[in-house]
Amino acid sequence: MSCAGCAARLEKVVAQAPGVSEAHVNFATGTLVVRRVTSGRATDVTDVTALARRLGYEATSATEPADGRSRDLVDLQVRLAIAVFFGMTAMMPSLAVYWGAVDPLDARAHHGLAVASGVLTIPVVFIAGWPFIVGAWRSILHAAPGMDLLVASGALATFAYSTVVVAQGSSSVYFETSAGIVTLLLVGRLLEQLARRRSLSAIRLLHALSPSAAHVLGADDVERDVATETVARGARVLVRPGERVPLDGRIVSGQSHVDRSLLTGESMPVAVRTLDLVEAGTLNQRGALVIEVTEPVGGRALDRIARTVDRLLERRAPMQTLADRIAGRLAIVVLGIATVVACALLVWTGSLSTALMRAVAVLVIACPCALGLATPMAILVSAGAAARRGILFRDAAMLERAADVTCVLLDKTGTLTEGRPEVVDVLAAPGRTREEVLGYAALAEQGSEHPIARAILAATRSVRRSGAAIASSRGGVVWSADDGCVICVGTLSLLESEGVIGVAETNLCGTVAHVAVDGAWVGAVLVADRLRAGAAVAIAGIERLGMRVALVTGDSEHAATDVAAALGIAEVHAGCSPDDKASLVLDATRDGSVVAFVGDGLNDGPALAAASVGFAVENATDVAEAAAGVTLRAGGIERLVEALELARATRRVMRQNIVGAIGYNAIAIPIAIAGYVTPSFAAAAMAMSSLTVIANSLRLERRRASS
Repeated sequence: MSCAGCAARLEKVVAQAPGVSEAHVNFATGTLVVRRVTSGRATDVTDVTALARRLGYEATSATEPADGRSRDLVDLQVRLAIAVFFGMTAMMPSLAVYWGAVDPLDARAHHGLAVASGVLTIPVVFIAGWPFIVGAWRSILHAAPGMDLLVASGALATFAYSTVVVAQGSSSVYFETSAGIVTLLLVGRLLEQLARRRSLSAIRLLHALSPSAAHVLGADDVERDVATETVARGARVLVRPGERVPLDGRIVSGQSHVDRSLLTGESMPVAVRTLDLVEAGTLNQRGALVIEVTEPVGGRALDRIARTVDRLLERRAPMQTLADRIAGRLAIVVLGIATVVACALLVWTGSLSTALMRAVAVLVIACPCALGLATPMAILVSAGAAARRGILFRDAAMLERAADVTCVLLDKTGTLTEGRPEVVDVLAAPGRTREEVLGYAALAEQGSEHPIARAILAATRSVRRSGAAIASSRGGVVWSADDGCVICVGTLSLLESEGVIGVAETNLCGTVAHVAVDGAWVGAVLVADRLRAGAAVAIAGIERLGMRVALVTGDSEHAATDVAAALGIAEVHAGCSPDDKASLVLDATRDGSVVAFVGDGLNDGPALAAASVGFAVENATDVAEAAAGVTLRAGGIERLVEALELARATRRVMRQNIVGAIGYNAIAIPIAIAGYVTPSFAAAAMAMSSLTVIANSLRLERRRASS
């Protein structure tokens, strides 16, 4: 496709095909995504390919190798070579006259040079420039004019005028203008295509991270190389040092370090050993690993990332709608302006050549292509930059919405903290030891899956087992031994309900599990969740961006205020149920804030869905990821500021591109009408306008987060 008009034309025709519910064309990536209905006569892939071919485009499946795109690039290079060679040769007669090599009074010699120039221009216009002509004709047939029509009209008009003039015996021709228009625009199109391919490389890299073959170990440990797509869940795969992991799996043998940088943006290799999970696409650095496949092709984390990025690119950002609407009408407006200019100048000056040159300059200098690239090019570059950093936006609308966030509500456990509570202190009653208190607590908590129970058990070397009964209740557990001993572990309210006496006041902050034996208080265990390493930096970064920050958690007031104080968060909402979290999000939205909620757990699902933008951090549950609009795959909360900054930068670049493209046309067209630019200069300006939009978008690729 050569401009936004091509994309709009293809999308319109495919969307009207039988059984098609949606069709989306992305001009920057050159992709068409079709959604079909299954009832009745449904358009299949063959039909879509035929429709595209009828419009002049060659369609190939996105899952196939990009041979077609490579052929297009080679074809463009060949056409440019033809244009440059014959175009430069066609300019020689004019240079001979300019340098005085031909007698100015020799009309016959001048006419001969004009004829030679015309003959040499034919390959430039009708071979090198043939795609412009074909595109223009098809755009007329389908009533969707675009850049091809403007370019072809300018080149053919000057060529036709010069041919008629030569046939009448005159040598006042503009063949070199036709050649210059085609050559300069081919140069611009080549540079544009190279820049777009570079931007797409980050996206295609996701698909290329997985090896095409895997070393599968059979029951007899004999190694066989098979296609990665054929390996089933449960198979054992050998990964040697220096190889990429082909499938998600759990290590059953070996230890090593894996490089996840291309997958998640983590710069430091991660140490892995037996029972650790490894992801497809990560690079095994040191020792050989044997993994048991947990996710085959299609269900791997790598596949989910690729699907998310593809979905981001296929959807239009809200800002793009305006740009596409203007770009779709620009060609028609420019054709009308050029016609009026030609007629007015012909009447005013009586000079057909003057009228023609001004009209051609108007046709060529206008650039709907720059407008068509303004938004999708910025999103394309941003999607690649985000994917390399482990930030996945669900779609373009979510990327644009994240730039407007003014309020950030944060879950505590697993988001600001590691999500793995640890015993940090033990308080013993007089006559008791810390070891006794911890031992009683571990004895009562055996078999429990509560995070506090797991923390207490992890801090105890051994626990005496028995066939005792455990009665769980809100606020803790009551454990009864066979010999009648009763141990109670939990909150103060639980101990009071059990009639425990002698409970001492504690100054411990955080989550406190009180321990009582046979109705007497023996001590308390302090359990705390360690803060994430980058949580403080993230909070400081959010505040630096001028956003309101609040902590929203289902944990106790003490635990919440401790974390908030450590991170400098002034607003705290503790003891919140899932519905309470969602209500807080809706209240902030009604107050006019654009709310981002950041969480990871099952209970964060309603709030993530209610927020303007939901952020699911690393290791979030499937429910949280499904409800969120953005997934931070690596680094957790540390990536939040980076995601918000990237969203703001992307929106800023999109606005700059749109304003720049509209401003260029608003200035360039009047200048061409006034006669201050030649058609050749207009062609160069048109190509530069598109390249400027691309170059401005590529700044997102080089951008570094200030945090």
